[in-house]
Amino acid sequence: MQPPPSKRVCFLHAVAGALLLAGTLFGSTGCTDRPSRATSYSPFGTVDTIRTTEAPRDSVLALLTSMDRTAFDSAFARLDEYRVTRHVHTEQLDTIGRTTAYRTLTLRYPAGAEAGTVQRADSAGSFRTGGLFSGITPAQQRTSRPTDLAAQALPDDPPYLAPRTREAYRYALRQDSLLGGTPTYVVEAKARSEGRGAEQSVRYARLTLDRASRELVGLTTVRASRVLLFRESSRLTVRLRPAPDGVWVPHLTRVRAVVKVPFRAPRQFRTVSAFYAYKRP
Repeated sequence: MQPPPSKRVCFLHAVAGALLLAGTLFGSTGCTDRPSRATSYSPFGTVDTIRTTEAPRDSVLALLTSMDRTAFDSAFARLDEYRVTRHVHTEQLDTIGRTTAYRTLTLRYPAGAEAGTVQRADSAGSFRTGGLFSGITPAQQRTSRPTDLAAQALPDDPPYLAPRTREAYRYALRQDSLLGGTPTYVVEAKARSEGRGAEQSVRYARLTLDRASRELVGLTTVRASRVLLFRESSRLTVRLRPAPDGVWVPHLTRVRAVVKVPFRAPRQFRTVSAFYAYKRP
């Protein structure tokens, strides 16, 4: 059973917000999330290893139950506490994954709520405009504060965590570590191809937890869904890192989306943001 519409997160909002570098596309418009067949346009590739690392469900679910999502939920709100640099690369792709336009920006944000300052910019090609995607080219509002992708990626009750829909997923568990050496657990959840699993719009999720504190510090989700008449396949990654003072803050975000509008060629975008040079004011 899907959650009521008022409690669903419209993932297309996150995709559009990331590409705009601020805001959402539909505002308060309601969403209808339905599973959609995977698109044949430039597949995202295999992101999971669940076939070889499947673990006992009880141990995985016990770890997920102990997960602390406080750092993840508040990471983007903490950006206001620092001066930080953000490097953003956004691409428009054709139906076979070739880049047809791109824009690269390096911005420095002050502490607080003020917009950033562009330090470097580069671009090539023309982003398509009109219809659903009118105004999502990265030239618009490019200095705005970053969108809170963590809030979009992890709603209050995602199906792979909710007790009522856990049976729709297979789970895997392994140990790993971050680049800085922080030991982690990596949990994978993959929707089953049969039964209730076939009904889930979230097809795959990979969660990275700090092994000592159980804090969620990384998340990748893959979705295939329908929003009204629009079909969407997307992958979103959010990774955190400790700031110089030890607080977990955004480190890297990646968004890739293919959106198919009736009677129009599919549109495919991807954007990567790296956050670094954190300093307290």
